[in-house]
Amino acid sequence: MLVFRIVYLFAIKADRHSNAGVASVREALAGITIPQRLLIASAVVYGLVFALLVEYGRPGLGIGYGFFVAIILAAAATGPYLGAVAGLGALFLYELAVHERAGLVWPDFDHPSALVRLGAFVAAGVVTGFLAQQLRLMLAQSLNMLEELSEIAYGRVDWASLESARAQDASPDGV
Repeated sequence: MLVFRIVYLFAIKADRHSNAGVASVREALAGITIPQRLLIASAVVYGLVFALLVEYGRPGLGIGYGFFVAIILAAAATGPYLGAVAGLGALFLYELAVHERAGLVWPDFDHPSALVRLGAFVAAGVVTGFLAQQLRLMLAQSLNMLEELSEIAYGRVDWASLESARAQDASPDGV
């Protein structure tokens, strides 16, 4: 039933019988920004994967790969540095879940499998965070260009200052 509620959360058509309560949920989510939603989803995935690892974790099931989803969500919301921190957090949660009964000690982190996991988790966070950061930068630049084009289209351009800036850019010494 929870899956159906989540699917209906993003439904476009408002049907009173099948989408009861969706409008109130949409209103509650309206104040939450997209990065905040990504971080909330990341925290939920971290918790879900950790709980699954504690309950069913054994080698060969691949439950730990679910941490990649959480890392990618967190890195997309923040950037490369916090993406790396998200990868470190995933490794910590993985090792904590795997060594739940024996206790977690520092030598658990220097096994080859833990180091490979560390590299993969951190790399996923850094790469995703970097790409998300670059995408946000490109979007900001395109919005600035759109604003400049709209000023030109509607005749709100100070042509004298534009020519002076163009001449300054064209001069060899830049002054």
